[in-house]
Amino acid sequence: MKVGVVLPVYHQEREYIFECIESVEKQTFRDFKLVIVLDGPNDETVTAINEASKLLTIPYEIVDRKVNLGISPTLNEGFELLLDCPYLTWISSDNRHDPNFLERLVDTMDQASKETVLVYSFYRRIDQHGTPITYTKAWYEYVEHFMTRKKEEIFQNCFIGASFLFRSEAFSKAGGYRGDFPNVQDHDFWIRLLQHGDFVLLREYIMEYRFNGRYALTTNIPPEQLTMESMASSIDIQKRIGKLTKVSILLYTHNHVKTIDHALNSILQQTLSDFQIVVVDDGSTDFTPDSIHKTHESRMVPLLLNHRGKAGSIEIALDYCIGEYVLFMTGEDWLDPQALEQMVLRMETLPSQTDMLVTNHKIWYERRDRLFPGPIIKGSRYENNAFKKTTQPYAVLYKLKAIQKDLSGVSDDQVVNHFFSQHANAENMHWMNMALYHKRMK
Repeated sequence: MKVGVVLPVYHQEREYIFECIESVEKQTFRDFKLVIVLDGPNDETVTAINEASKLLTIPYEIVDRKVNLGISPTLNEGFELLLDCPYLTWISSDNRHDPNFLERLVDTMDQASKETVLVYSFYRRIDQHGTPITYTKAWYEYVEHFMTRKKEEIFQNCFIGASFLFRSEAFSKAGGYRGDFPNVQDHDFWIRLLQHGDFVLLREYIMEYRFNGRYALTTNIPPEQLTMESMASSIDIQKRIGKLTKVSILLYTHNHVKTIDHALNSILQQTLSDFQIVVVDDGSTDFTPDSIHKTHESRMVPLLLNHRGKAGSIEIALDYCIGEYVLFMTGEDWLDPQALEQMVLRMETLPSQTDMLVTNHKIWYERRDRLFPGPIIKGSRYENNAFKKTTQPYAVLYKLKAIQKDLSGVSDDQVVNHFFSQHANAENMHWMNMALYHKRMK
């Protein structure tokens, strides 16, 4: 068989199972085998699978495992029976597939280069009743923009979706699915798979993804948890393959829709390119998260949290930083283009016990959407005022390994001062007399 298809099944609605299997049977491409792996589902689901499978005329096999082990072991068990197939895919038991679903994916893979290990396509959404969810033209343009990415951006976002086909050989090289990140096993797998080749996007809508079904992941797992787990997987893989950076920029945002693009652009225009941006959004109620998502940047780690407060958000975000140094920013401020380069160059000439480099920052006053220049605050002033509650030092480059990440009991308005006060002594601190950070004041 040319294609091996795995259908993992846990608990599922009877109606959804029949719709899914009927769509499999109607495939115009027939050179495939289906393996249905029952991951310890309830009796109603088992009965529905046994009855619906009688509709199949293509080769299929049912693996009835009585114990629930989770999605990753289930997928691996199914694919182990299909490794003689050149191409592999898997489908969810609540989705529906157009008759040309496999045909178009296979044709695209056949025509792709040998370096292509993955083909994926656009997909439509249906609700829990199977009714198509209609969106505006602008929404579809946004989705297509989101799914049209460079390969390196897989570290930032899981843009592959629910319609895909990959090479069996690449599946084995990637090591199959891991159970370390059970709710985002797909994103974890795509990152590892794409270390072994390229992908091709088929710009066609050839299947229907069910949204908000009773057993759907998006119904039962909070978006914040999925975001954190997905990015934790990405960071874990980057550490394993040695994809580390010189500087982690921890950018805190909360309702900064008017300024976040300016902040991000100032980072992306840095003359030093060896950096990572950990953007932590603290439950914004404006369109700040949309601006973050629209930024296609492989070096960015987007963390969209519920409102945790500044201290709680930064404490979480620090676990995703993989740079040698860390610089804290807010979504209303910006950097000089040479800020990182100048700070790193200076830091690496200093004695090893130096934990932080303090620079100057320029104040800008915002009045009626216009910026007016204010004074330059010199970093030298903090040498004598480091422990005063009114002290808020900006433009400070810290050694990440020296940062104490526990922010328990730290108030939101004292987060910046908290990190500074950990290291504020003559041996650990160095002042560089340059204004590299721009602070917006309202």
